[in-house]
Amino acid sequence: MKWRIKAGAEIDVLTKDELNDVLSEQLDPWRGGVRYKRIPYSGTLPVTVDAPESGYVWSVRLLSAVFDARSPLRVYTQTTDPSSLVGVERGDDVDHVMRWQYNQLVLFGTQPLIVAGSGVAEHATGLMYVAEVPVGQEWQL
Repeated sequence: MKWRIKAGAEIDVLTKDELNDVLSEQLDPWRGGVRYKRIPYSGTLPVTVDAPESGYVWSVRLLSAVFDARSPLRVYTQTTDPSSLVGVERGDDVDHVMRWQYNQLVLFGTQPLIVAGSGVAEHATGLMYVAEVPVGQEWQL
């Protein structure tokens, strides 16, 4: 919408619908609250499962892993350095399930979760379940 200023200049002002479109696009991620995601993965160990997009935070709730051979499960964040270890299932099995409580394992934008074995297993497939919120709304997790 254009308005004429008495000095003769024109300014371009958003209409109500244009402003609503812009605000909806910017604020929609903040309106929804917690979103739950199911993320499948597969690959050669160690497997980098996934990471939240920049601007989002995940609370990891469950991780399942099926190895191609019997092996204990180890779960890391960002790197397989021992200081990044966030979970160990000591059972020497093929099938594994690890659970975390809300806010127990939180991943911030682009911080991946890494699944590794400590035995003879070379390949893993599985699922990761997460609760996702935009940065700044971590209190909802």
